[in-house]
Amino acid sequence: MNAPATCARPLRLSWPIPLAAVLAVFAAMLASICWLGLANPDLIPGLFNSQRTNIGLTITAVGTVVILLCVPLIWMLVSQRGDFAGIWLMQNGMLAIGYFFLPQTAVELDPPSLGPEILQAGGLVVTINALGFFILLVTLGFTFIFTRLARARVEPLVAPPESHDRRLLILLRFAALFSLGAIVLSMAVARCIPMLASDPVEARAVFDDNAVTRPFYNASMAILPFVFSGLLVMFLRQPRRLLGLDGWLAGMIMIAQLLSGNRFPLAVAVMVSISLLSMERNWPRPVLLVAVIGYFVLFLGLSGFTSIWRQNREELSSKEGIVAASFHEAYAGNNLIDYRDAAWVFSQWDRQPLMGRTYLGGIAELLPSGIFPMKRQWHLGQTALRIVGWGDYQHFGLRLSCFGESFLNFGFAGVAGLATILGIMLGTLLRYLHLLGQARPPACLARNVCVVMLMQMLLVWTNSSDAFMFWVLLALLIVIKVAVFHTHGRETIAVERRAV
Repeated sequence: MNAPATCARPLRLSWPIPLAAVLAVFAAMLASICWLGLANPDLIPGLFNSQRTNIGLTITAVGTVVILLCVPLIWMLVSQRGDFAGIWLMQNGMLAIGYFFLPQTAVELDPPSLGPEILQAGGLVVTINALGFFILLVTLGFTFIFTRLARARVEPLVAPPESHDRRLLILLRFAALFSLGAIVLSMAVARCIPMLASDPVEARAVFDDNAVTRPFYNASMAILPFVFSGLLVMFLRQPRRLLGLDGWLAGMIMIAQLLSGNRFPLAVAVMVSISLLSMERNWPRPVLLVAVIGYFVLFLGLSGFTSIWRQNREELSSKEGIVAASFHEAYAGNNLIDYRDAAWVFSQWDRQPLMGRTYLGGIAELLPSGIFPMKRQWHLGQTALRIVGWGDYQHFGLRLSCFGESFLNFGFAGVAGLATILGIMLGTLLRYLHLLGQARPPACLARNVCVVMLMQMLLVWTNSSDAFMFWVLLALLIVIKVAVFHTHGRETIAVERRAV
């Protein structure tokens, strides 16, 4: 008697291969640092004292901006997916434009005599980021092609997508209540609303300095983009939710976050929303183009406008108009200044590699200071402040551009290593995202949220000052896996066994 035919299970997207590749990159980094001395920041002579008139640096800077803006945009239009990684790369292209504003932003520091040193170090910042993004894009492209040629497929769900998403919606409501409560509690304890205070900068410092409410606010800041974006997708599926509890929750957490003075979660929320909405169904290319360009117009405009509101409200009545003033403030003010901050730090650095100290500080971010007292000293933002001599100054920390921290720790070996790791993991996740976007409707929002969340968790390590977000998102991811997928899978198996 012939055995019954069985259907082969679809090949699941394999994670051991990219993880093994990442471990191999770590091993190669260790070897290059210990035996080849590639952690030496002076490996290329003259980079710390380059001249802005150098035509090679200008071409490198312009090329970096053009590639980071055009390549991801073309890719998204061809694939008809507003993917999170592509928008993040374009955002780094916008930050790279800040290099051309160094003459204005460098002289705003105290003392102004730092300006020439910062301008000289600007070439180093351009070089390491150009190198890093080149390696990242090449590695990402090859990884995506490899996963596509492997013909991997996403494993089927154990239940209909609607069933998983109903569970996710319940979880999103609780997370929205937590996020709103954390922001309101922080304002209540600080007795101020930063964006409505007479001195928003000072109010923000008081708001952020409370040891009791700060962890809750930071946790809210990490999950808010995914909570809002998940609810937004649910609105579009059933518009009547917009006028109900879900609509009120989504609107209130966005308004509360804006009033708290921190714009970063709002920008991430828009990026996540574009990505998730384009995974629901294919967007026409003109619509996708308008959405992406619209995001960056808002990104620049709101960056400048909120900066004017916080620091120089007289500019609101500027003769050139608030729109023009906002766009100018985005680059000329203390907003999109990652390249300025990186050049400032490198110009004052003793050129002794930190050998992973700031990354260890990020890994230990979740531990209480009583258990790991070195956590604050090894924090990237505080380390950067000590390097420039502002160790005792109340400040939210400095941003060192995408590959600035890796260079500060491991030199060119760190830049190449981080870029390769990002390329491998983003390429794998990008293929996963495209497979999910090609699935027959209805889409599973719970699974889509998880893959975008993994991208954000990976990108956090380009700036370990935000490592707290990684641990919060990891906890949320585990909750989703258990409450939305694992528990449902066990129930489905139990039902099938009873039916047999």
